[in-house]
This record gives sequence, structure tokens and C-alpha cells, in this order.
Amino acid sequence: MSIQLRLNLAIALLSALGLFCMIAFILLDAKPRMEVENASTMLLTETLIKSSLLPLKDSRDPEAALVRLVTELKNLRHASVNLASRMPQGTRTKDDSESTWFSGEKNIPLPTVKVPVDVRGELVDTIVITPKPGDELAELWEAIERIFQWGVIISAVTLALTWLIINRSLRPIHALRDAMGRMEAGDFDLRVPETGPPEIKSICGSLNGLAAALQKARQENQNLTAHMIMIQDQERRDIARELHDELGPYLFAMRADGALLGRELEKSPPDLPRAMRLNDNIVAQVDLLQQTNRRVLQRLTPPGLSELGLVGALQAMVQMWRRTKSTVDIDVIANGPLDDLDETTTLTIYRIVQEGLTNAFRHSGADRIAVHLAVTTDKTHKHTDDIPDGTMIGTVEVTVRDNGTGHGTNTKEGFGLRAMRERVTALSGSFLISSNGENGTSLRVKLPATIDNRLQTVAKATEPERLTIPPGA
Repeated sequence: MSIQLRLNLAIALLSALGLFCMIAFILLDAKPRMEVENASTMLLTETLIKSSLLPLKDSRDPEAALVRLVTELKNLRHASVNLASRMPQGTRTKDDSESTWFSGEKNIPLPTVKVPVDVRGELVDTIVITPKPGDELAELWEAIERIFQWGVIISAVTLALTWLIINRSLRPIHALRDAMGRMEAGDFDLRVPETGPPEIKSICGSLNGLAAALQKARQENQNLTAHMIMIQDQERRDIARELHDELGPYLFAMRADGALLGRELEKSPPDLPRAMRLNDNIVAQVDLLQQTNRRVLQRLTPPGLSELGLVGALQAMVQMWRRTKSTVDIDVIANGPLDDLDETTTLTIYRIVQEGLTNAFRHSGADRIAVHLAVTTDKTHKHTDDIPDGTMIGTVEVTVRDNGTGHGTNTKEGFGLRAMRERVTALSGSFLISSNGENGTSLRVKLPATIDNRLQTVAKATEPERLTIPPGA
């Protein structure tokens, strides 16, 4: 049932209830009002009759005059005037006991007034005045019918106007429904007119804001995807160029020396000194080939990350920087099971610290750099089918802070920071760079992560919960 129909039905029920309550109140108030009306009518009629009887004393024919008087009073409303001598015999003997009252109680006699007519000391007849509640009751029912008719008409007009007003007021809701359907289909370019009542107008504005945010997010995702594809293609070209430029000559030289060595060994007798020189050349070229291969692998995967774990790899990287930049103090504090994180998060954290230290050394001119890593677990998380037992959901926070010259407001992010921001965004994390002027720059990253609780149990037996790499260690 639509909200419009519900509202109209509610208004119709309230109108009907109000109408029936009004009629019920009139009916409840009718009895005392009719009693007062009848009493007043009886008193007025009695007074009128008594004043009309005064001229009968001088009349030559009092009986005929009395009959004319009663006949003239026959048309009175709310009261019946009769002569006792001319009333039906049954009615006179029963004293009007068969009459009923509006109260609903049967066989209750109506109050009657009898006025004896004496002319010159002789009783001519008796005038009987009886109330007629039926006239008042007829007027009451007529009033109720008019009230009911006008109430129905007014209620119908009210319902029609209410239907039009509600229909007009709910038009923005229909527009919202259509807009949500289009958004569900992926159309985020729409904008809903902000019209209607303030509440609906506010909802329309919020929906427009949501559509704009989704449109912006989709555009950013498209740009991110395109940029990631560009970065992948660039990395592939760099690796292909390095393989061609570095490995190609060595492979060609090894092939040439191997061919010469083969021909030399086919001679009888072979020139052993020359064969040894060719063999030494091949071994030297293999060593150079291995160095080049190791350099390419280091670009793809940090050295020792899988063997040493995240904490060990970070410690090795910090030691390398300390040997290179001995004048700079580097403080590293790591809390939580960093070595139990998933592989993607582990590599991302390593790259964040690597990029943060590189930028601090190159651009800040700082003499002190602090790195803080912390893992917090969500104890309220419940395991689902997607997350097996023994695995916990948590958050990793990485902070790299220096006391250098600061990060200028107009400074553009380099390729490394931009790539790192896109990587963090793709992992549903947050990436923030803030500068305090001359007080240095702070890089802060938060990432969701999954923690293998089974590995954490084993690691607690051999590793401290808190790892600190002090300066100069």
C-alpha cells in the first residue's frame, strides 16, 4: 500500500470518526435539551390557555367558545391541546400511559397538564395539555441528517484536496526513486531537482552529493587503473630495456667465447692456455650476469623480505642507511605482529618506509628521522567464510617523521609518492602527508590487514612484542 493511499485512508477515517463523534454528542445531549424544551412549551401553553379563558366568563355560549379556542390551538408544535370530553375513551381512561419518551424506556407516561374550565361556578370542561416530543425528535433527526450530508460533502472535498496536495508533495519522492534506479544502473551524472518540502529537499541534496561523490570516485578509479596500467607498462619496458642492454651483451659474449672454446678443444692438441683464458672469460661474464640479474630482482622484490621477514628487512634497510648517512639519527619502533601480516601488506609497508626514508634523506635536510609501525587487531570481528579460522582482521599504521625543512604547499609529489598513494588507495587505506613548516614533514599511512594468528603464536616464543631499533645500533 502506497504512502499516499495510507495518508488518505487515515484522513478519511479521522473525518468519519469526527463526524460520528459529533452526531453521538448531539444524541447524548438531546434528552436533557428536549426535557427543558418540553417543560418550557407546556408552561407557555398553559399560560396562554389560562389567559385565553378569561373572555369565556362573558360569553353567551361558553362551550362553543371553548371548542373554538381548542381548535385554534390544534396547530401548536411540541404540545397537544384537547378537551377531556372530546378525547377518545381509551386514551382518557389510560391517562396517556401508552405514550413513550425519547429516553428509550417504554410505558413511561408523558407529563400532562389539565386545566379545568369554570364559567360562573359551573365546570364546563377540562383542557388537557400533552407534550409532543415527536416534533422535537423529528427536528433532531432532520438536523442530524443535514450534519451528516454536509459532513460527507466536506470530507469528500477535503479528501480530494488532500489527495492533490499529497500527490504534489510526493512527486520528488518519485524522482528520487527513479534517480536511485539510474544510479543502481551506473548512471552517476544525474541530478535530482531540489524541490518539495524541506525534508525531501534535504534528501534530494544528499542524493545529488552522493551521485557526485560516486562519479568522482569512479573517475578516480578509472584514472588509477589507467595510471597503474601505465606504470606496469613502464616497468615492463624498463625491465625489457635493462635485460636487453645488460644481459644481451653478456649472453652474446658468452656464446662467442663458448664457440671459440669448443673449436679450440677440437684441435689436436688443443691450446690449453687459450682454452683456460676463454673459460675464465665465460666465468667472469656469468658473474656479471648474476649481478645484473640480482639488480633486476631487487627492483622487483626487496632483498631478504621473504627470508628475514618485515622486521628483519626493515632493520637491514635502516642499517644500510646508517652506514650511508652516519650523521642522521634513525629511530625505528615497531609494535605488534608485523611478521604475521599478509604478503601484499608486508610489501606495501616496506615500500612506504623505503620511500619515506628516501625522501627524507634527499629533500628534508633532517638530522633526525623517526619511524613508527603499529598493528592493532579488531577483537570484535567474527570469522566468516571469506576469512578462515586462525586469521584476524586488523589495521597497520605507519608513520615516518623528520625534523627537516618541511614539505612546501606548492611542492608536487614525485613519481614514488604518487605511486605509493595510488597503491595505498587501491588497498582501501589512507595516505596523508603533513608539514609543520620548519618542524619537518610527517608521512602517515593506515592500511587494513589480515593477520595469521597461527604464525603469531609461534612468533611470540622467539620475538618480543615490541621491537626498537635505537640510533647507532
